[in-house]
Amino acid sequence: MISVIGYGSLLSEASALQTVPGLQNFRLVRVPGYRRIFNKVGVVFLSRHGADPESAYLASCATQVSAVDAIICSQFECSVEQFSALYEREHRFRWIEVDVQPLETIALDKGLLKGRMCTEYSDDDYRLNKCITPQEYDARVGQYYDGALWRDDILPFPRYLAFCLQAATSQGAEVLANFLDSSYLADGSTTIRTYLQQSPELQNWDELDTGYHYPSDHR
Repeated sequence: MISVIGYGSLLSEASALQTVPGLQNFRLVRVPGYRRIFNKVGVVFLSRHGADPESAYLASCATQVSAVDAIICSQFECSVEQFSALYEREHRFRWIEVDVQPLETIALDKGLLKGRMCTEYSDDDYRLNKCITPQEYDARVGQYYDGALWRDDILPFPRYLAFCLQAATSQGAEVLANFLDSSYLADGSTTIRTYLQQSPELQNWDELDTGYHYPSDHR
């Protein structure tokens, strides 16, 4: 079994079960030393959800090293086969192993105090290390989008942001507050809480039908 950390839509157990049907031992944990950041172009928004490649509203959520933040995440275990499928769906991220802190006092095997989490990558490293040929890159990305994947000038895709906020809300006020205050726009300085306060059109995110049922490409 492989232990996985979810920080976006996978904060919702229902969403996690749709994405990884065989998961076990779903729980909440804290991951110190990281923050969420909406700095990756979500190719799935272009290929499946009608996003405009010229729009600024293209960002999905990654994680990024932070000296001051800690994010509340989900953690669960799954089989090697299901992790392989998840790895393929999250192909444009880099996977790392992180230390976790249980939110509740529960007895866990020491091996479960670590988990695998998606984090930010770079365009050059992705092309060099994850796509063997230009043809593979075109099949995965280029046919939908020809710009940089990792950017500091994009904004969250609205329906996806609402989906993540709804997932955080499903775990209670503490998790939602953590999401709002430890998640940032691609500029690296504006929190999602501030962004929502400055964006009246997003005030009713909790009522929005996001259209996501089998989310991918944005853990």
